[in-house]
Amino acid sequence: MPAAKGLDLSHLPPAQQKAIAELGISLQDEQLLWIAEHAMHVELPPDWVEFEDDDGNQAYYHAKTKRLTTEHPVIFKYKQFVDKVRKFQERMGTIGRKVKPHLAVIMNEVLNRIYRELPPVTPEIIERLAVLMYINTTTEHDTTRRLKIAIESYAEDQYDIALQAQQKADMDTFLHEVRNEQIRLEVLNKPDAVIMCTEIEGQPARVKCEQCKDFFSLEGFAATHATGKRKNHTTVKCEQTTCSVYPDQLATCEVDNTLFCDQAYEEVAQRQPHIRQKRKKVLGGLSCSEYPATVAEVLCEDCSDLYCWEAFIELHRRGNRLRHVPLRLDAEGQLYRAGELLPPEECARLIDRARLAREGGPWLAFQDDQLNTYWYHLSDKITTQQNPYL
Repeated sequence: MPAAKGLDLSHLPPAQQKAIAELGISLQDEQLLWIAEHAMHVELPPDWVEFEDDDGNQAYYHAKTKRLTTEHPVIFKYKQFVDKVRKFQERMGTIGRKVKPHLAVIMNEVLNRIYRELPPVTPEIIERLAVLMYINTTTEHDTTRRLKIAIESYAEDQYDIALQAQQKADMDTFLHEVRNEQIRLEVLNKPDAVIMCTEIEGQPARVKCEQCKDFFSLEGFAATHATGKRKNHTTVKCEQTTCSVYPDQLATCEVDNTLFCDQAYEEVAQRQPHIRQKRKKVLGGLSCSEYPATVAEVLCEDCSDLYCWEAFIELHRRGNRLRHVPLRLDAEGQLYRAGELLPPEECARLIDRARLAREGGPWLAFQDDQLNTYWYHLSDKITTQQNPYL
């Protein structure tokens, strides 16, 4: 594969040179080399298989959806992220291309607030910082929340270092932490897009024709394979769990044998409040906040967070947290308080609140200069004194 145009790659590791070429990074995109560093050693996600086709080329096959591609599925997501960042930079102009000088100005402002014993960040600071990190706060709520956590943690470390050693910490540590989160959310944890029917617009694919190599809904396959030579074509199942309201979205929960994405569930529940009284099953399970590879076994009612028992005990063995109430979480996503199964509506409310708090709803908590807590809506850019998650 040829090197990216205009970039001298000779001093970089071969794996990074390959990633730069695959991602199409050019001289004008030199500030995006950090993305190529992350893409150097990609691994295949679960259910994907790598093989060589009849011509000896690398190919990738998804065992459940039957998707077949010659491009590494994770590299494809990296390319989408690069394109997204590039478009963001074009809108921001030169500001988006000179990260560190502008970042230093914001960092100094944050530290000055700490020295004056004020909360380190404000919505305005987060919005300015997000521009430098190519984050769209209007839509990327989880990434913005993690950006706020990172800048607050970094500011505290900076303050401690300044007090003890009279010097500043390296901004690269902050950049590395935020960029790791961006890659995790935008690439590694991003689900594959729903495969749609090639014949009927708006319908998700349910089968793949082994002869045509195209994907169809059942209706689409019937419409195109009822007569002629196609009548003898065979199919394999395309396994996708899609929302019943928005078929182009993956389902996240099941209620009364009906599949919903989060948006659809909330919209239906607003029109039909009785649906909240039915058992809601979260698809794919829930992971521990401290150990993401571990299944959550308990919801802390006071922290409004999900943990495995080991993590819960580690975090709640001293101080005020000793009095926090743990609710047991079973494999079906149901909650138990002191051995008693909670009603469906309360169970769904507690789990949804925990997911929103962890995955990033539109509201972000701040403190004003008098240390009063308020909430800022990332999409609408408004504030409220009332906790919107309660």
